[in-house]
Amino acid sequence: MSSNDLDERLDERRAVVAGASKGTGLATARRLREAGAEVVTIARTPPETADPLFVQADLSTPEGVASAAAAVTELVGVPDILVHVVGGSRAPAGGYAASGDGVWAEELAVNLFSAVRLDRALVPGMTSRGSGAVVHVTSIQRRMPLHDSTLAYAAAKSALATYSKGLANEVAPHGVRVTRSPPDSSAPMVPSNSSHAG
Repeated sequence: MSSNDLDERLDERRAVVAGASKGTGLATARRLREAGAEVVTIARTPPETADPLFVQADLSTPEGVASAAAAVTELVGVPDILVHVVGGSRAPAGGYAASGDGVWAEELAVNLFSAVRLDRALVPGMTSRGSGAVVHVTSIQRRMPLHDSTLAYAAAKSALATYSKGLANEVAPHGVRVTRSPPDSSAPMVPSNSSHAG
């Protein structure tokens, strides 16, 4: 997220960044704080710098999502902004034949189901309130997969993009905006109409 991505203040807004211990997630959380938001970060490992609203959880599991969602609700109630940055691949090299069912299940759990499950837990509060913003960070590989090593990752990120578009259509009438953004995109990671209510 560049310094130009947020041209408005986010004072009194509550944000959640999933996958925020390093890299894009850490930078996103930092930028949201700079804009004035109260930010809860979620990750398997603690962030590189101290974070007063950090929730340690493995979002690739149903149990991890449930505990994280409960912690978010306790810390900030219903968030105004939810950013999913969780992702990655541990698939072996060797093309499609090298990745068995276990690899595919892990890639889908990390790169797709983590967002689906956390949305299921937190987005209903946004729709009930009538406002909110959700960002799914995808990957350029959703359109240009690297078949030799990260095909399962690419497929999972492509599925995330499709899911995100469907979710956007469903929740838009309830005042919640859903966007997709690859990490290298020049588009704003946080929609400008992420209004705060309540």
